[in-house]
Amino acid sequence: MFLTRTASVARVQSAALSRFKTTLAIRRETINVWERRAPLAPHHVKEIVDSGVNVLVQPSTRRAYYMQEYEEVGAVITEDISSATHIIGVKAPEPEELIEDKCYAFFSHTIKAQPEGMPLLDEMLRKNITLLDYEKMTNEDGIRNVAFGHYAGIAGMINVLHGLGLRMLSLGVTSPFLHIGLAHNYATVADVVPVLHRIGESMKRYKLPKVIAPLTFSFTGSGNVSQGARSVFEHLPHEYIEPSEMKQAALEGDPSICYATVLSRANSMERIDGKPYSPEDYNANADLYKNIFAEKVAPYTTCLVNGLYWEAPAPRVLSDEDAVRMFGKGSQAKNNIMRGIPQIPHKMLAISDITCDIGGSIEFSNEPTTVGSPFQLYDPKTRTVHNDFSRDGVVVMSIDNLPCQLPREATEYFGDCLMPHISDFLSLKHDKHIVSQLKNTSPCISRAIITTNGELAPDYKYISTLRKEQELQRIAMETTGAARGMATKEWRSDNKRVLLLGSGLVSEPVVEYLTRSPDVRITVGSNDEAQATALASKYRNTVPQLIDVGDRRNLSAEIAKHDLVISLLPHTMHPFIAELCVDARRNMLTASYATDALRKIAKRGAQKGIMMLNEVGLDPGIDHFLAMNLFDEIKQNNGTVESFESFCGGLPAPQFTNNPLRYKFTWFPRGVLLNVLSEAKYLKDGKEVNIESGSLMEAARPFEVMPGFNLECYPNRDSTIYKEAYGIESAHTVLRGTLRYKGYSMAMDSLMKLGLFKSDKINLSGYSWADLTKQLLGNKTMTHQECKSKLLSHFNGDRFRASTLIKLGLLDNEPIPAGINNPLDALVERLASSLMMPEDETDVIIMNHSVGVRLPSGKCETHRSNLVVYGEEGGWSAMSKTVGLPVGIAAEMMMNGDIKERGLVLPLSKEIYKPMLKKLESEGIVERREVESEDF
Repeated sequence: MFLTRTASVARVQSAALSRFKTTLAIRRETINVWERRAPLAPHHVKEIVDSGVNVLVQPSTRRAYYMQEYEEVGAVITEDISSATHIIGVKAPEPEELIEDKCYAFFSHTIKAQPEGMPLLDEMLRKNITLLDYEKMTNEDGIRNVAFGHYAGIAGMINVLHGLGLRMLSLGVTSPFLHIGLAHNYATVADVVPVLHRIGESMKRYKLPKVIAPLTFSFTGSGNVSQGARSVFEHLPHEYIEPSEMKQAALEGDPSICYATVLSRANSMERIDGKPYSPEDYNANADLYKNIFAEKVAPYTTCLVNGLYWEAPAPRVLSDEDAVRMFGKGSQAKNNIMRGIPQIPHKMLAISDITCDIGGSIEFSNEPTTVGSPFQLYDPKTRTVHNDFSRDGVVVMSIDNLPCQLPREATEYFGDCLMPHISDFLSLKHDKHIVSQLKNTSPCISRAIITTNGELAPDYKYISTLRKEQELQRIAMETTGAARGMATKEWRSDNKRVLLLGSGLVSEPVVEYLTRSPDVRITVGSNDEAQATALASKYRNTVPQLIDVGDRRNLSAEIAKHDLVISLLPHTMHPFIAELCVDARRNMLTASYATDALRKIAKRGAQKGIMMLNEVGLDPGIDHFLAMNLFDEIKQNNGTVESFESFCGGLPAPQFTNNPLRYKFTWFPRGVLLNVLSEAKYLKDGKEVNIESGSLMEAARPFEVMPGFNLECYPNRDSTIYKEAYGIESAHTVLRGTLRYKGYSMAMDSLMKLGLFKSDKINLSGYSWADLTKQLLGNKTMTHQECKSKLLSHFNGDRFRASTLIKLGLLDNEPIPAGINNPLDALVERLASSLMMPEDETDVIIMNHSVGVRLPSGKCETHRSNLVVYGEEGGWSAMSKTVGLPVGIAAEMMMNGDIKERGLVLPLSKEIYKPMLKKLESEGIVERREVESEDF
């Protein structure tokens, strides 16, 4: 039978509760969409209300109990719970949700100084909060009094039986396990019992195929988790055996039943030196033991159900090396299988890692799965995870909130455990001195108080020490390169861990460069799982990770696992990511411009010793390196900088420019089009020149340097700030701009003047491109020839401008795609469908700095730095190379401690740009210098 609640659950005593002038609030759970539990069920709330205590409940339509159920027993449903003295929940709230001067109870995940939990801990201390952590509500033997573990075990076992059915089917074997659903498909635990019985009847009647049978299960742990899992398993036809009997059972056992063994320390741990096991010796010398599971039991186990929590230096249940040996070579495959009956690569097919102890007892369980996507297939050869269950490897289920799949029963069970301690919890005061607070409450409650009155409780002062040790380790890694010379085994905690956000074209040069070092481990985080997996599979020490950047909690947890975060995401996301990096005390690197928002966040980061290095791509990036290096040499020769003009462009290679814009897009065109509408500002002969929005293309002029390319140039952004940033206060002209092939500006200006840059909504349903052009010209009903004439007239007889629009297909009768409701979006769609750069074409990067110099003799010269980089056919584009390699080099310098600045850092100091230029030169990115003297 499944675990039933004890009939004599301790009831709350009215007298004990009524003496407190308290209000208890149950907060809404916000951690994810599947979290439907509550700390107390309605009948628990009724007991508390009947005792004279006010109870508030935050509204939630996601909670497994209806709000009316709480209201009917006397609770008040209210969004505002600030009047409560005590607030309880299941999971931790966001730090900003905490209300100061309150007593809270929840699972905080802070007691091991987990980096992702430290912002929450800091906020609790700052807001004078008393925290009761359920995890530490234990008896004198350390056994938890309040937990969901039993239901985690139940849900984890139901789930893995479903996963086992999917894995077997993918290998070509049908089984009755396909008929069991995931745990949340059942309203109660009792609902799954008949399903299990039917599976057992099917096994007895038809037996499973010999290629897969008999099924063997190994359970680790002996606590609530393991007991809950086994309570499900025991509804199948089964027999428990010793670990030493698993081999015989797997090879000769009855295919109509399941075999199981329960692994304990006594039967799975052996001393390396052959001495006998004893509990006392193991507790004192765990590092002298090995776990025999991988060697003697795992090869004969179909499914591992892990309920064992792990801490170093204890041996793991399965290591990375065990996985390679077991799942990477097909060592347990059965041979001589007839046609139509598959060959199974190895005995173990699935793991239910119920503890979800990331990187713990199952070392390769590197990330939680979710209720919505509960299984991953781990491939040990590439150390990557996949959704394709037919590949070689093992299916892993590692959901970190399993009890939420059975929310009502889990809440009932948890509430029954919590109720005997509610009166003691309600006796806590947020402002009471910590000594008296601990003295005047029960041992179970006092053991679980983490913070009170703005300080850590005495038993948890060690958290501060742990944090300091972690910070010292991090600083040592950054400033001394301490990881060098250590063991180069992949995935060790002493490796340099990089979280790379983004898996686009620029990402690959970053990964390629950094993985040249065996000490670097990279996680490629992306919302495009296929793209991230394809990239990670090419390089060692690299794994893909499906990341939703909008999921603050999960992203924060990922950031905390790494030493450096590189963001190649759109620049608008950088402030959000920067906030999380500062909270987790992790350095951050981007190729994008530093913004005011980033500067503000970086000030807070500087106080914590955090570095945010920006503008280390191409433009900005290499342009800074070359300019500063040029200025240094001029100043060393006592020259004076009188003018500075800098231009850069990412363009199609000249042979691929036969289109009206003389341009092709490697990114979605919207950003390029919006840039055309930008304002610009620069300094010319001592006077500030301002270009208004919409006039930028009119400011374009021929670019006379490198005339063979037939280029034009126009200003970009605010150039005036670089007079101070570059230290060229003597310059009377400072201009930074963009390069395009000649004709681009006139073509863009024509599109703008027709009205295609407008974002005002209009009904384009049923419109063709010709219809849109006609409407913008004022008459949708005109004929095709009339439209051409009107177009020519619109541009005052300028055939180039009119022809540009015609060649772009804006007089075609092709329909505009549905859902587009303004001219700008229509233009974006048109350009995206016709002018994206194909994979078989290449690009070119052109950059020029021209510096007007006055020498001490009075003579004037123009010093030029020219950089031209071509993309490789079948390889990296020039843009990918010139953005990705500088980012990789900068990341290497940050991790090696070569950059000492903290806060927001730009690559304008010699300690950064000098070594970067040297390393770029070794990668084939080399400038060409020339000096032109005045002729007269």
